Formats: sequence, structure tokens, C-alpha cells
Amino acid sequence: MEQDTVQSELRLIRDHRYAVPDDTDAYPYTQIIMEEIGSTDADFRELIYEVLASWIANGVFRHKELRGLLLQALSPDYLLYGIGEDGTDSVFRRAASASVLAAILSFHERDPFLSEEQLESVAEQMIEYLYLEQDVRGYIKEKGKAQAVVQAADALTAIARCLTKEQASLAYAMLEAIKEKVCQGEQVYAHFEDEHFVRVVLALWEKGLINEMYMAAWIVNFVELEEAVQPARDIVTQNIKMFLRSLYFRVTDDNIASMLRETLQQLRLRERE
Repeated sequence: MEQDTVQSELRLIRDHRYAVPDDTDAYPYTQIIMEEIGSTDADFRELIYEVLASWIANGVFRHKELRGLLLQALSPDYLLYGIGEDGTDSVFRRAASASVLAAILSFHERDPFLSEEQLESVAEQMIEYLYLEQDVRGYIKEKGKAQAVVQAADALTAIARCLTKEQASLAYAMLEAIKEKVCQGEQVYAHFEDEHFVRVVLALWEKGLINEMYMAAWIVNFVELEEAVQPARDIVTQNIKMFLRSLYFRVTDDNIASMLRETLQQLRLRERE
């Protein structure tokens, strides 16, 4: 089906408050629009996401169909499409796949349809993806938002809200993956990545999946990383500072807030070296 045709159909669906057209079977139609989620047309990508997210949130799909869509989004042709590339258009397909996963997992929080083993598998794959994603661009001229890191963080937040205390090992794995991505030295984050990372941490904290001792040690570790050479050192320091500051203003635990202040002070001293 031609992109113009699909785009026109999606606009009609949006104009009718995202109702599924009478002559359309939602799940097969979803397979058609999933093929286009990596389009370099920003408006088209957003339109596809709006329709998919609305249908997912409103329970259009059966649980079996949601599991199928989840597996599709996690597959090498979607979340891992072109993984390891940096600066190519494949990032749009990966980022869009992560956004679809976030929508599905948010639905699971309200209406569970995954087993514990299936949820753990999804979590492990999303953690691995965050490590593997090398393209940290936020906005790309003439092509719009990429934000693969932001979308991955949102998916992890959705997962965190579904975990139980028996799955706490996944929480620690998420924190380590976040630390790794915060400390990348290729580009200063400028598209609220820090806020999205903070949401993951707070979701884990509020669910009681991480304890204060581990949290404190994790925070301190941000100033004990291996030294990078310039200009990567300044980029890493700036990304860490933005993230820890964002976290500081959201935490409610006084001990953690104190540890954040001390860590930020150490970072300021490091800047003067």
C-alpha cells in the first residue's frame, strides 16, 4: 500500500477519534502500518504512533494479538533493526518500536496479559537494547525526532511499574544500563533524556525494588568512573550532572537527597581539575 494512501487513512481514523473503521480488521491493518513506523517523515511516524497507541490503550486488540505485536516490536526487524549503527535512518524504526513497546506494557500494567516469565524476557531484551543503542541523537534536521534513548527509557519505566519484588534483580540491571547510557561521551543530552531516565529510577524506587543502600552506592559510583579524555570527559560530566540534578528534585528520601548533593559537589570539583 502506498504511503500517501496509508497516511490519508490514518488521518481519517484520527479525525474520527481513532475509532476502528467498520470495514477494517484492526490487527491485520496494524501489520500494514507497522511496516511504515521507521519512515523519515516525522508527521507520518507520529500519526502511526497516535493510532497504534490509541488502539492499544482502548483495548482494541485481544491479548493474543497484543502478545503478537509485542514480539514483532522486539524482533530484529524492529527494535534491533540496524542496531549498532549511528547517524543512519534506521534509528527511526528502533525508536518507534520502543514507543510501541511502552504503549503495550502500559496496557499490561492495567490489564495483565503476560506471564512473569514473558515480562522478564521483555525486560531483559529492553535492557540489552539500551546497552546496544549507539545513536543518541534527539532531533534530526528535516526528519524530526529520533530519541531512541528516550523511547527506551519510557519502555523501561512501563516495565518497572509491572515488576514485583521477586523480580528485583531486573531493577538493578536497569539501573546499571541507565548509568551506562547517562555516561556516554558522544553527545550532550539536550532533549530531556535526564527526565526520562529519572522516571525509570523513581518507578523502581516507588515499587520498593531497590533499597536505600544500593541506591546510595549507585549514585556515588557516578564520580568513580574511568576517566575519559577531552572532549568526552566534559560531555560525560555534563550528562551526569543533568541527570543527578533532575533526580535530586524528584526524590523524597532525605538520605538519598543528601547523597545526591555530595555527589554533585564532587562533580563540581572534578570540573576544576
